[in-house]
Amino acid sequence: MMINKRLIGTVPESKRYIAGNVALQWGSLCANIVMMSAVTALLAALYAGGVTQRKIITTAVIALVAVAVRYGCTVGASRMGYLSSKAVKKTLRGAIYDKLLRLGASYSEQVKTSEVVQVAVEGVDQLETYFGAYLPQFFYAMLAPLTLFVVLCFVSVPAAVVLLVCVPLIPVAIAAVQTWAKKLLSKYWGQYTALGDTFLENLQGLTTLKIYQADAFKNDEMNVEAEKFRKITMKVLTMQLNSITIMDLIAYGGAALGVIMAATQLRAGKIDLAGALLIILLAADFFIPMRQLGSFFHIAMNGMAASDKIFRLLDLPEPAHGGVDCPAGDIVCRDLYFPTSRSAKFCTAST
Repeated sequence: MMINKRLIGTVPESKRYIAGNVALQWGSLCANIVMMSAVTALLAALYAGGVTQRKIITTAVIALVAVAVRYGCTVGASRMGYLSSKAVKKTLRGAIYDKLLRLGASYSEQVKTSEVVQVAVEGVDQLETYFGAYLPQFFYAMLAPLTLFVVLCFVSVPAAVVLLVCVPLIPVAIAAVQTWAKKLLSKYWGQYTALGDTFLENLQGLTTLKIYQADAFKNDEMNVEAEKFRKITMKVLTMQLNSITIMDLIAYGGAALGVIMAATQLRAGKIDLAGALLIILLAADFFIPMRQLGSFFHIAMNGMAASDKIFRLLDLPEPAHGGVDCPAGDIVCRDLYFPTSRSAKFCTAST
């Protein structure tokens, strides 16, 4: 599942930013519908030869207001995404740091240092996109087609139904890729961690390797690990490109079907020119939100794979003394002499 309740519950502050992001995107969609309706009505009147100066001015004002609203909503949605990702970074990295402090220096016995660095840096970065982009888009991608369906039902019910039926084909494609992608990304993160661990180990022992002239051997080992990581990275990119191609075919095919439906309905005399133009102009908006969700899906899959490693770190058992606070005190030094032969009294701590 791409909705991880524990992950979302870990960053409860992000919920209101996600809701605000969705609301602002929906407001932008409504403004676009109003603008397209005004423009198509003007074009239909122009074709019929019944356009007036007042109608032109009214349409221009509506268009300007709609553009301003869309601009404000877009800026606001971006702001909500930033605040959401900021909260994720602060919360998760703080939780990882606190966990390492409780584990103490012995943390390396339970988890590799390279893995800690990777999940704390790149893993959290991937989850920033998950919270700031994927989750808002997930809810908006379901809300937008339903809104457009209701609007176009007043124009042509058959066209609205056909467009709505085609939209779920994109999440079906996403679901088909998800199982394969989850296994592949698990291998990707495993190889990524192995490469980072090998690099860190060789870097720490570089002096010893130089002394025993074993650095060339370790360099060859690193090349082998790097080649394995390159291959798994290429597999991930291939998977992403294939799924994107499928989603593009569905999106463009659905929009083209909407255009065909509009032309057919217009020819049959069931809708007027303004209605046909409105269906053509809004057909793509049925699929764009879901197509955008598909783009964020691949980053979200990386984030979900990283979250598994983050929670594995946070769930590690802590030593018994982990929660004991050491008493604070002052360090006091008396009668300390250097470098004379007189005896020196050692520092003592008073609490």
